[in-house]
Amino acid sequence: MYEDFRNRLYSGELKPGQFVTQSELAKLAGVSLGSAREAIQKLAHDALLKVHPQGGIQVTEVTIRFIREAFQFRKIMEIAAIQSFVTDAPHEALELLEATRSVLQAAKEDTSQRTLDRALEVDWRLHDEIILSLNNPLVQDAYQINAVRLRLIRSNIKLNAKRVAGALTEHIGILEACVAGDAGQASERLMAHLDIAMSRAIEGS
Repeated sequence: MYEDFRNRLYSGELKPGQFVTQSELAKLAGVSLGSAREAIQKLAHDALLKVHPQGGIQVTEVTIRFIREAFQFRKIMEIAAIQSFVTDAPHEALELLEATRSVLQAAKEDTSQRTLDRALEVDWRLHDEIILSLNNPLVQDAYQINAVRLRLIRSNIKLNAKRVAGALTEHIGILEACVAGDAGQASERLMAHLDIAMSRAIEGS
């Protein structure tokens, strides 16, 4: 049920701040009430649901504090991992740089939802690859939990071609520094990118 809930967040079927019952969640996921209760506990632990005593179950609201905390955690992990990505994943960095340039060019010529979805996929890949370069399951698990929070934040933002192009351009700058082997520059550009992304999220909250 956890993955089902997460996918419904990504699709926008479940909205931040929305109230749901155990029965509704169980029905959505096609599981028993017992299984739903176990999943609800995990979702609440990961700050994706809030259980109000005698008040129902609420999908976490996207507040400014929620955004700041998610991005602060993201910075801690990704800035710590960027050195490893530069050193240990040069082929991944080069491949991703070429893919990002290609998608950015496509986004300039075609603003369809399909192109935006492709751009978002490439966007997430950079952050995923940075963390994967550490080859640390504990960090990866923590990152994935926070990634769900970040996707919940993103579901609250109306994306457009301009926003997507701006983010991809920032990614290209980060990847160019990675390909050049300049971990210091890559770290600085990544930090600037995450600060901008947080500001965009707060503006859209």
